[in-house]
Amino acid sequence: MLMPAKIFLLLLSTFFVLAATAQTKIMVQVTNFENDKGRCIVCLYNNAAAFAGKGSPFATLTVSIANKASTAVFENVPEGTYAVSVIHDANNNQKFDTNFLGIPKEGYGASQNKLPFAAAPKFEENKFMVAGSGVTAVNIKLRYLF
Repeated sequence: MLMPAKIFLLLLSTFFVLAATAQTKIMVQVTNFENDKGRCIVCLYNNAAAFAGKGSPFATLTVSIANKASTAVFENVPEGTYAVSVIHDANNNQKFDTNFLGIPKEGYGASQNKLPFAAAPKFEENKFMVAGSGVTAVNIKLRYLF
């Protein structure tokens, strides 16, 4: 009879460990696409250097566009501080197209919709916190300069 009690305690302790390390989802909803062409590339960052292009995103999703909107869901995200950047890859070439002056030719956005006119978005202005379990919603409205 001692064996079932040990199994029960093992299962119970496993449950508490899993609950203590609960992770969340980040649901990114992107609107204001000019059209449904191409794909939406959504990048999740957990540090300012990577957000500024000096490193890799924590995670990246490429999702479809329908009715000029798109949704990406990052799952099992640990607690922390994050920022999201989004581009409308209208021509499906897997990169953010700019003209010879570096001005974006495709739509772009960031998690807090803080988009300076003549500069790239900053991590500090677009960061948000993920704490506990559940779903963190991020709503991004794309900007097109041309």
